[in-house]
Amino acid sequence: MRVRSLPEERGLTLAEVLPALALLSIGVVAMISLLIPAGSGIHEGEHRSLATFLASERLEQIRHAVGRSEPDTDPLQEAAISFPDEPALPVPHGAFSRFVRIVDCGASDGCSGVRSPGVRQVSVTVGYPGALTGVAASHRRGVVLTTYIGPR
Repeated sequence: MRVRSLPEERGLTLAEVLPALALLSIGVVAMISLLIPAGSGIHEGEHRSLATFLASERLEQIRHAVGRSEPDTDPLQEAAISFPDEPALPVPHGAFSRFVRIVDCGASDGCSGVRSPGVRQVSVTVGYPGALTGVAASHRRGVVLTTYIGPR
């Protein structure tokens, strides 16, 4: 008598498919939960980059004003008039603010502890909206660029 063997079985059982599906679901949920922080980080990076550009732009305007001035004049003396504070920049950068501070390094306190007559410390601060936190609430961030400008 000849014994018939069953053909080789192929496929997966339900006991094998369910745990694999559970692990796959956990991985997909974890990936989806990372989308919000990733989008927030991209948004933050875009704003920080634009704020850095706006601060650099103002520093270049100040350097240009000093460079084209007459040798005996001091264009930074009236910096508040030439480079006023901007609590809100014009459209399309209305959410950004820009402030210029100029410190005379020859004064009694100097600049960062160093006294140098004729040298000015120029700082430009640009505020920008930060990343979203919680339920659509945003906070302010800032970029500060500082340079030193000497006499011509």
